[in-house]
Amino acid sequence: MAVNSITATGYGKNKVNFAKRYKTEISCHAKGAYHYFPKKITVIDIGGQDTKVIKLDEDGKIVRFKMNRKCAAGTGAFIEEIAYRLDLPLKELNNLAAKSTSNVPLASFCTVFAKTEILTRIKEGEKIEDMIKSVFGSVIKRIIEMTEIEGVVVLTGGVIAHNKIIGEILKNELNADILIPPYPQFTGAIGAALFALESYLSE
Repeated sequence: MAVNSITATGYGKNKVNFAKRYKTEISCHAKGAYHYFPKKITVIDIGGQDTKVIKLDEDGKIVRFKMNRKCAAGTGAFIEEIAYRLDLPLKELNNLAAKSTSNVPLASFCTVFAKTEILTRIKEGEKIEDMIKSVFGSVIKRIIEMTEIEGVVVLTGGVIAHNKIIGEILKNELNADILIPPYPQFTGAIGAALFALESYLSE
């Protein structure tokens, strides 16, 4: 099957010299999320290096957006670092957190301080599953602090794709409807493909 149109996005988009057009991650995640949920939504994309909160109107237009500061807190990098320090495979974290029966929030958002706090509390007797859930809770609290989050929320990104419990925690924190696309880790790519299709059809 021939490829007729290519849109590049992401941090390395400018390296794709054979692309016909370039779109920001913000635009592509908005496009992809709205494709699945065509209504007024707030898109929260939790990525490995950054987190984006994108508010769309009923027509899918971006009203405003906010990105996290240059800090690992609230991103996949934070979760990955904690998993490394605890010598746990990333794929096991969601199942571990699901076994938690206690709410023990972390005192620090900072990756460096959080690592020390978690190790200390485990030595003091805290269950590892409770601490893993607290890590996910910390990510959610950091996102909530970024900006006001209201209405229907759509979660995208690789973090939610592999850690469904994040959606449950966010739903409890916001008391809001939480929607997840079929392949949340590919939402930005799907948005880029939709831009490419629209451009091709209009040529």
